[in-house]
Amino acid sequence: MKHLFTQVNVVDTSSPYHGETVNILIEDDQIVAIGADVTDARAKIIEGNGACISPGWVELHSNFCDPGYEEREDLKSGAKAAARGGFTSVVLTPATNPVIQAKADIEYLLKKGDDTTINIYALGALSRNLQGQELTEMYDMAQAGAVGFYDDKHAIKNPNLLKLAMLYTREFAPIMVHPRHPDLTEGGQMNEGPTSTYLGLKGIPAFAEELTIARDLFIAEYTARGLHFAGISTKGSVELIRQAKARGLAVTADVNFYNLILTETALKEYDTNFKVNPPLREQEDVDALLEGLKDGTIDAIAIDHVPQDVERKRCEFDLASFGMAAIESAFTALHPAIEKIGLATTIEKLTHGPRTVLNLPKIRIAEGSIAELTVFNPDELVNSSHAKPLSLAANNPFWGKPGKGRVLGIFNKSTWVQAV
Repeated sequence: MKHLFTQVNVVDTSSPYHGETVNILIEDDQIVAIGADVTDARAKIIEGNGACISPGWVELHSNFCDPGYEEREDLKSGAKAAARGGFTSVVLTPATNPVIQAKADIEYLLKKGDDTTINIYALGALSRNLQGQELTEMYDMAQAGAVGFYDDKHAIKNPNLLKLAMLYTREFAPIMVHPRHPDLTEGGQMNEGPTSTYLGLKGIPAFAEELTIARDLFIAEYTARGLHFAGISTKGSVELIRQAKARGLAVTADVNFYNLILTETALKEYDTNFKVNPPLREQEDVDALLEGLKDGTIDAIAIDHVPQDVERKRCEFDLASFGMAAIESAFTALHPAIEKIGLATTIEKLTHGPRTVLNLPKIRIAEGSIAELTVFNPDELVNSSHAKPLSLAANNPFWGKPGKGRVLGIFNKSTWVQAV
């Protein structure tokens, strides 16, 4: 079947059509022609009316809670929410029940993903049961389709285990780590600083993240291989990674979208939906993260969709679970950051950046490329209060609030999925 996108503005720095308003003709799942006058009477017309089009957005680390926690989210609902949010590909984390740590677990996720409109990728656990004691069957998982290994928010306390994992997987898969030192963050509820003191909440110090990054950079240098830092959140972390890249280390990093638009002051009303890991930091950290995106220190923007049910969020702050589930409204929420770093940089960090980090298939808007696309209007005013969320999660603080920037739909697997 053929589809024709008309009058769309290309946002793709790798495309020869970047910045141009064109028509794009697709046959099945391949872009066959691009140009101002391209047409085909047999194609299904999707009118762009000047909207933007980019390669499909990629989410680097989200949890769809399948298997084991389907009351919070399941793969079907998570995929629908992701498509509404503009994401054509989502990489799932292994913190499920049971943990994704064997060949059969990877095959299970990928098979279920085939029945969705988005591309599902899977990260396998680095250590058995995410306990940081014993390596998993990493090679078998990679053979089954795992795109990397990650112990999710469980810190790898043993540096030797990380060293062995990096040496073992050198030839077949990337390693991702969440930088935090468990002994320095135990019981912490939010960023350590004046606001935590004012609210009477135990703080999570910035150096708990920075100390772990410094340690892991030594391991990366020793093993002479790449390492990806997921969800960095502090000014010091940005500088450590900037210096490491300047020394030639093959390290990459991403930042969660909420750390680009919010500070710790969002917690002044004890709203547990803003209790996240890593925590919301101070304005100087936000500024440093934005600068890190602009200068290339930070490679990608992640959403870190972590669904929770009502019982885990509507409770005393100390007892509430960490996490935010905002994949279907993240683009609108990101608008303040887009204004500061620019639309082209933002899209770069949602498309090519994540694909490079995990060696995913390269996508660009050019003849002959696979048609995996996101269509959006960055200037359209949005109010989702009239719509029902597609995610099952109860912890999206942005849903129902007005904003700017609307996703119009995605094209993936030869299908146009309109966001409604």
